[in-house]
Amino acid sequence: MAQGERAARVAEQIQREAARFLLEEPSDPLLRSITITGVRVSPDLRHARILYAAGAEHRAEIERRARLFEPFLQRELARRVRLRYAVEIELRWDDGFEHSLRLEQIFAELGTGKHDRPADGEVAPADQDHDQGRERDQEPGRGESS
Repeated sequence: MAQGERAARVAEQIQREAARFLLEEPSDPLLRSITITGVRVSPDLRHARILYAAGAEHRAEIERRARLFEPFLQRELARRVRLRYAVEIELRWDDGFEHSLRLEQIFAELGTGKHDRPADGEVAPADQDHDQGRERDQEPGRGESS
């Protein structure tokens, strides 16, 4: 089995167990609001970066509390994810997730995709011009000779 496949499986298991633990264990509502968005595991399976997202309005406080919570999560993951060595974890805010949410919001505000597409049965203006040109070419006496 290739090392990459094993690392991917371990990352998936860490993500599942970390998410489960964050839902069950902390009494802190800010920590419970964290959503695990991804896990990156080193090739030797000894280090894992756990990416998370939460309400951006409390980002600084959530990051502070997440750093304090890391040792507890690391101990629990060592118990739940059986590996030769305990995985050293690092919790990191997922800026990519926040960025994609912002892009979705911008697209929604611009109305991309909603107003540009014609409704069922309608012909878009560009298609209409193209269709009219095709009709002109097919009129008797124009274009094609029979």
